[in-house]
Order: sequence, then C-alpha cells, then structure tokens
Amino acid sequence: MSVHDVGGRRRFEDTEFTLRIYPGVIAEGTIYCPVAARKNTSAAEVIEQVIDRLQLDRTKCYVLAEVKEFGGEEWILNPTDCPVQRMMLWPRMALENRFSGEDYRFLLREKNLDGSIHYGNLQMWLRVTEERRRMVERGLLPQPLQKDYDDLCNLPDLNEKTLLDNLRSRFKQEKIYTYVGSILIVINPFKFLPIYNPKYVKMYDNHQLGKLEPHIYAVADVAYHAMLQRKQNQCIVISGESGSGKTQSTNFLIHHLTALSQKGFASGVEQIILGAGPVLEAFGNAKTAHNNNSSRFGKFIQVNYQESGTVRGAYVEKYLLEKSRLVYQEHNERNYHVFYYLLAGASEEERMAFHLRKPEEYHYLSQDCFTVEGEDLKHDFERLQLAMEMVGFLPATRKQIFSLLSAILHLGNIRYKKKTYRDDSIDICNLDVLPIVSELLEVKEEMLFEALTTRKTVTVGERLIVPYKLAEAGTVRDSMAKSLYSALFDWIVFRINHALLNNRDLEESAKMLSIGVLDIFGFEDYENNSFEQFCINFANERLQHYFNQHIFKLEQEEYRAEGITWHNIDYIDNTGCINLISKKPTALLHLLDEECNFPQATNQTLLDKFKRQHEGNSYIEFPTVMEPAFIIRHYAGKVKYGVKSSALQKRNTFKSEWAISWRGDKTVRPVVNARTSGRKIRTTCGPDIVALLKSSKNAFICGLIGIDPVATFRWAVLRVYFRAVVAFREAGRRRVEKKSGHDDAAPCAVLKSVDSFSFLHHPVHQRSLEILQRCKEEKYSMSRRSPRTPLSDLQGTNNERSPGESRNGRVGRQSRLSSAGSVTEEDGIFINSPAASSWREHTAS
Repeated sequence: MSVHDVGGRRRFEDTEFTLRIYPGVIAEGTIYCPVAARKNTSAAEVIEQVIDRLQLDRTKCYVLAEVKEFGGEEWILNPTDCPVQRMMLWPRMALENRFSGEDYRFLLREKNLDGSIHYGNLQMWLRVTEERRRMVERGLLPQPLQKDYDDLCNLPDLNEKTLLDNLRSRFKQEKIYTYVGSILIVINPFKFLPIYNPKYVKMYDNHQLGKLEPHIYAVADVAYHAMLQRKQNQCIVISGESGSGKTQSTNFLIHHLTALSQKGFASGVEQIILGAGPVLEAFGNAKTAHNNNSSRFGKFIQVNYQESGTVRGAYVEKYLLEKSRLVYQEHNERNYHVFYYLLAGASEEERMAFHLRKPEEYHYLSQDCFTVEGEDLKHDFERLQLAMEMVGFLPATRKQIFSLLSAILHLGNIRYKKKTYRDDSIDICNLDVLPIVSELLEVKEEMLFEALTTRKTVTVGERLIVPYKLAEAGTVRDSMAKSLYSALFDWIVFRINHALLNNRDLEESAKMLSIGVLDIFGFEDYENNSFEQFCINFANERLQHYFNQHIFKLEQEEYRAEGITWHNIDYIDNTGCINLISKKPTALLHLLDEECNFPQATNQTLLDKFKRQHEGNSYIEFPTVMEPAFIIRHYAGKVKYGVKSSALQKRNTFKSEWAISWRGDKTVRPVVNARTSGRKIRTTCGPDIVALLKSSKNAFICGLIGIDPVATFRWAVLRVYFRAVVAFREAGRRRVEKKSGHDDAAPCAVLKSVDSFSFLHHPVHQRSLEILQRCKEEKYSMSRRSPRTPLSDLQGTNNERSPGESRNGRVGRQSRLSSAGSVTEEDGIFINSPAASSWREHTAS
C-alpha cells in the first residue's frame, strides 16, 4: 500500500492508495495490475481501470474477489463495495507482506452467464476426482493405504490410545478435521492451510456429511440444507480450550453460511458482520498468558433466512464479559485491546480533548505488560475506526465512546488516604484527577467526590451519610469503572444488532428460519482462578453434559427402545458436578448468595459453610494447608478457585459480585437457553453511583446506565422524528416567505397520518406533542406579553393562562389539535390527512 501525501497530511477520505489486482488466467502475461483508488472508489470503478489498462474483452463480465488470511477463500465484491475500505480492515502484517503470499489480495474473476464465477479448470478437476473414486470402488485401481480414519467411530479398536494416535497421524498430514459421528474435531495448526479456496466451497456444496473428507464447510452446508428441507432452525455449538481456534472457526462458519445464501456475493449482513468483528474484538478481547488475542466473552450469532434460503438479517448475543480484567490483570496479561489502540492512535486534538496519557501512567494499564510482539497499535486503531464506521457509528458517537474510555482510565488513578483527625473517614490523595473525570463524564465535581467517599443510608425517619472505609472506597471506584465499561459493551452489541436488523423480522406474519453459532468460552485453568473462571468452567460443564446426553445417554435409550443388541458404553456423567454448583438449596452459588446477606460474613465463614454442606462430596476438595480456596473436580480436571478476591469483604458497599453475576446476569446458562431473556443493563454500583451517572449532562452516559436501553433508544428515535418535523416546518416557512416576499407568513402546522405513527397515542408521546405545539404557538404568537417556555409550565413558574388553557397551565388538547388540523397546501410540507379527525377524537378523550 502506498500513500501519496504531498503538501502536508490530508484527510483519510482524500488519501490515495494503490491496489494490486491479480488477473490470473484472464491476462496470463500479467502478474498484477496497479490501480490508484481512494476510500470511496467502488469495485466497478476499479474493474473499469483494470479493463482499460489490460485491454480486456468488454463483452465479458468481470468481478473483483477478495482473498482473506483466515482461509484464502475468495469473496466476491458487489459493484458498489469499496476495496480500499475492505483493505484497511486487513491486519498490519498482511498490508506489509501481502505481495509475497496468496492471502490478502484482490483477484479479477470472470462471471459466467448463469451468474456463477469461472474458476478455470475446477470442473475438470472435480470430474477427474470423481472418475478415480469410481474406478477404485470397481476394483480397477488399488485401494489407497488406510493409515488413518476420518471418522473415529470407524476405529476397529476404540480407546484413548487409538483415538489419539489417529488424530496425531492425521495432524501430521495437515488433516486438521476429524469426525466423531456428526461432531467435528478441529486441531489448531497455528498456520495457514490452503483448504478454504473456492474449490472446496463448491466441493462441499449440498453433500451428505461423511461422504467427503471432514471439513468445517461440510458442517455449515449440512446445517443450511437441513434448515431448508426440514423448515427447522439449526444450531452449531463450538467449544474448546482457550486458544484452540474457536473464534476462527466461527468466522469460517458465518462467512460460508452467508455465501451459501448469496451464491458467492457478500451481502449487506456479511458486510456489517465483517465490521462488527473488529469492534467486538477490540472491546472484548485481551492478551492472556495463553493467547495474545483471547475472547473474554462468549457470543451467539444467529443468521436469519427467508424460506427461500436468502439471508435477511442477523443477531448477536454476548455472554459473561470478564469485567474484573478491567481493574486487575494477572502476570503476563493485559487489559482490553481498545485502551491501547486509543492511546497509540489518537490524534493530538483527541489527546487534548480526552486528556490522554501514556499507558504507564494509568493504574488499570500499568500492572504488567504493555506490548505484544508484532502488533501495530496505530494501524489497529485506524482499523477499529473504519470498522465502527461500517457498523454505523457516527464520528460524534465515536468521540463519546472514546471520552468514556478515557474517563474509566482516569477513574482508576484515584487514590485514597485516611484522614488524620478521624479514624473512619477517608480523603482523595490526588484531587487533580477529579476535575478530569468530572469533565469527561459531565457530572458535578462535588457529587463525584461524595459518591466516591461516602454512602447514604436511610433508617426509620432518618437519613445518614456514612463514610467509606479505605478498602471499601477502592471497591466503589473499581465497581463504578466496571459498570461503565460493561454498560458500554452492552450498548455496542445493541447497536450492532440494530444495524443487522431486518424490517421483516418485526412482522409477526413473516416466516423466519435461522442458524445459530454459539462461540462459548474455553475451559480455563490459570495460576489464580477467580469467579470469571468459575462461571466459564461451569458453562463448559453444561456443554459437556449436553454432549453426554445426546451422544451417549439418549442414543443408547433409543437403541434399547428399538430392541437393538449392542454393548453398553460407559461414559463419565458430570451431573454431580453440575448439581454441586447449581442445584438448590445447597449449591455453591446459592450458599454464596446466602452468605452475602450476613453482615459478619468473611471468606473463612464461606469456606466453612462449603465444608459443612458438602463434606464427603467427591467433586469438591479443600487444601490441606490454611488457604482461602477450594478445588472442584471438573470433567477436564481439577481446578483451584481462590476466594481471597471474593466480594464478601465488600458486603457493606455492594452485593457480592459473585452473587450479582449469578442472580442478575443469566449469561452463566447459555447452553440451556440460546438467548437470555433480560435486556436491561445491570450494574454492580450502589444507588449513589447510579444517581451520579444519571445526573450527567451527557445523554449518551445517561442512556448507558438507563433502566432499559431499548426504551432509551426508542425515545431517541422519537426525539429525532420531532426534530425532523421542526426542520421541515422551518424549511416550509422559509419557502413561503421566499414566494410571498414578506416575513409575516403564518406558521406551518404539522400533521402526519396516525396510521403511520401509531406509537404517538402513548401518553408520554402525547405530552411531547403538547410541548412541541406549545413551542410553535410561543414562537409565532404576536400578542404574547412575556416569553414562555414549555419548561416553565412543567415547573409551574408561569401562571398566565390563555382562553384555551386548562387550570393546570396546559393548553387544552382539543384547541391545540384543532389548530393543528388547519394545514394548507401552500405550506409545501405536509397535507392534512383523513386520519386527522380520528386523531383529534382519540387525543381529546
């Protein structure tokens, strides 16, 4: 990529890039064709330049294809797609080395008359392969030496040794996929394999599972055609340890599912998912001891289809974001990627506006390492900006997000000390940080200080202000930061879902089919395991139980019911471990919730209760030495969980994070229900912190911590509608003045068919219409005695009443709506609709 920047730095939109287009067999004497393009240059314009330079046949139809690193599969660009925007989403290493390999490049392909893509000798290769297979079946050719089995169910002797030897043999041959019946085992090769090109896409199209070599495309193809034939929704569950390649497999599945429905063309849904990937990765991934890009949340992606098989929308659900990582990281681990992207890629203007510093100057970022080998944070920030733009985040919204991220970092720098003259009181050491946090959150500095140092307690007829203890104050600060970040992440997922929403999904009569892909967290066992690891491993226990039920228990019960003779297969049933954690009334989670309600509860009392209730249980152990920890025997091995960081110490400030995460956030149970029922943002903050954030002058922050973000978003849509109405009326007024040549034109009344806006019948929206009408009357009334505002009526500061007003100072609905009905065609904006009279009758009643 070359950037021409003469005469100073230009805007990114005006920057010129050089694309290398590889024509392949279309122009055999040319390796690549360089084409100059800008950010908004379409694929059709690029193809036109290539045709002119290479003097290609214009009677043929050409398309542009993109090859990606994560598979090498070709994705056909629509004529309106912008290749430069897609290229900017490539990783930095791909941009530097994209000329030396076959991944991450643009290819020129010829399009056949039937709409398919011409790939040279693909059909001949498939025909020769099929003829060879038939000759082998007839005995005309020798059978190939069978050194391994592509389905472990076909092993002559099924035991642990033969199973592992077979997987090892296949992996050495770069065969990373192996079946176990309908289950696909994947071994991460940690390198690129050329098994994802169009040849394999066409090979696995509409083939029965097991007929060809195991491949992840086969799983996606079987799920797609089973959905169409049976008219039933399908689900693909992906599980494994951290770093096993679950997210990569999810990318293969999603892109192949969209390609099946679009016949090779990237749909709008795929484009948004492409942009949503880097956004969720930046805000939800972090470096761990085992993986430099570990997903610290689980996700469920549902692709919706029409009955014809065409994709029409998608949905993303997130599970159990690891909030504790925001305030504390273990050795050789980092915070979430987005903080490092922002600090490295922000411009000088943004650094001044957001009060950004170096990572070493933030407590939440300076606990261990800062860099990852081979990363380019500035490029990653540009990639994030472009991805957010593709999803639909406006520049103003991105600034609000980055401002909130800076506020969270500065919030972590607040330090406390004890006051010398009082034992229980505390004070803030570095008061210079408070104005910065106050400015970024747009809250009053005095309220911020009070919320971070004291709490309000209400007793019988009395309200007390109790100062926090030193340890409690740090908990308040960290909980506020975690709640803000969690609410921001929920809001981002909500906006992505809104961008993926199809209007037909809202119609009850519309028939919808779907394929869901569950990318759940991998089993984790670190040196120090906290509540997040406890929930993650519990979710994996439920997954393992699901597999056991369907692969062993239910299958053998069906054999028994049909009278089939077989040898009973013994398997490890983990029901006891699940009951230990979740079965009432003595489950660990419920005992923890119960212990949090006792004022004198400590970590030791919690462990003592565990011992009393589960003494002799083979699934739980306790260290022989005096250590605040317990050991659970999971299906994958024993894991020790420490309770030193348990929130029992914080019971006077907040409920235990363990208990809150279990009761308030149902993401611990994604296996039972693919979607959680709740959509409300829940915080671990106390009421003082919530009241502080709700008092912010920034509507974005108020919306984040609102009771229901969906309701907040709907109200924002309604507010935009009112603003548009006012803008249209103003434009109509100016048009009338321009035609008449004087400024005393009557105001334009606004009325829209109620059939199109039935939500206006709601009382809250009716009150908004009243306020809007009051603004109109006050602006254009020539006989008013004193200025009036809708806010003055709400506060009761203006007692004047016009003849059309009621006794409480509001204008009568009937009189206002009567005036609203007098719409003239000369206004040029809205014409009175037949529904006006019915609307007036409804609102007057």
